[in-house]
Amino acid sequence: MKNKQHNPEQNRENPFRVPEGYFENLTSQIMSGIPEQPAGKEPAKVISMADRVRPWLYLAAVFVGLLLFFKALVGITGSTDNSQNQEPLLVHTEVSADLYDEDEEYLEYLENQYANYILAEEMDFSE
Repeated sequence: MKNKQHNPEQNRENPFRVPEGYFENLTSQIMSGIPEQPAGKEPAKVISMADRVRPWLYLAAVFVGLLLFFKALVGITGSTDNSQNQEPLLVHTEVSADLYDEDEEYLEYLENQYANYILAEEMDFSE
C-alpha cells in the first residue's frame, strides 16, 4: 500500500459546490414556507372557566390537606358534644403532688451529697 501524504498546496480547489441560483431564490423559498398572518393581530387565547378556577382549587386542597395533617398530628378530635360530663385533665393531682415531694427530697439529697463532697475536698487541701 502506498501512503499518500496530504499536501494542502497541491489541492486548492474547493470540493463543495452550490447549485446555480440557490442564493437568489433562498429568501422567496423560506417565505413561501411560512403561513401568512394579518399584521399586528394575534389570535385571541380562549381560557375556559375550569382553567381559571383550577389553581384556586389546588390551593384550597393544599390548605385542607395541611389542616387535616396537623389535626391528626396533634390529636384533636372533631366531637364538640358538651352534653357529656367530662372530667378535667388533672385527675391525678395527688399523685403529681407526691411525685413533686419525692423530687424535692431527691434534690435535697443531691445538694447534701455535693456539699459533703466540697467540704471533704477543702479539708484535704487544708492539711
